[in-house]
Amino acid sequence: MDEDKNHISSGSHSINLGSGNSVTESNLHIGDVHNHGPVSPSPIAVIDRTSASPVTVLGTPVKAGWLIVSGAIGFIGSIASIVSLWQHLSFWFLLLLSLTAFLLIIGTALVRHRFIRIPYLPFNFEADKSGKVFITKIEGDCPLCDGKLKLRDIGPKDQKVTYVRCTRNPDHIWNFDFTVLNEPQS
Repeated sequence: MDEDKNHISSGSHSINLGSGNSVTESNLHIGDVHNHGPVSPSPIAVIDRTSASPVTVLGTPVKAGWLIVSGAIGFIGSIASIVSLWQHLSFWFLLLLSLTAFLLIIGTALVRHRFIRIPYLPFNFEADKSGKVFITKIEGDCPLCDGKLKLRDIGPKDQKVTYVRCTRNPDHIWNFDFTVLNEPQS
């Protein structure tokens, strides 16, 4: 029997091709590697700040460290006032105590992380490298539909994680990393 010179032989998980042989218009699968054609990458959500307003007092930018100091002084002063006037406890003292505690917490978080998202509020607090505090809004357009992308906190009550989520289709969701954003500027 006469063997064809262009014969391709295989066996025992091998393919033997002689010189001058070619395999045209075919897919060659070796092991578990398969070529299923071009795979389109998953869409990327692009978000950015749509607004950044500096927090100022009498025209001077507020810094995160100032929030800590003013919050601590106000908190201690409120506690001293409440203790001295315990029998005449007033709503205004409790309001002042709450406000100064809020400033202390916000200032400490901004010094540590430079980004704070407060659930259910349509804005965030951010600080630049120099410590200047900004109120910012972050959003974008959904790459899968014509919805808007917003930041949403998702998960159990004590383990919420911030995600980028479409307002039109809640299945369109991406992880959020605030460290990839540029510095806030006014």
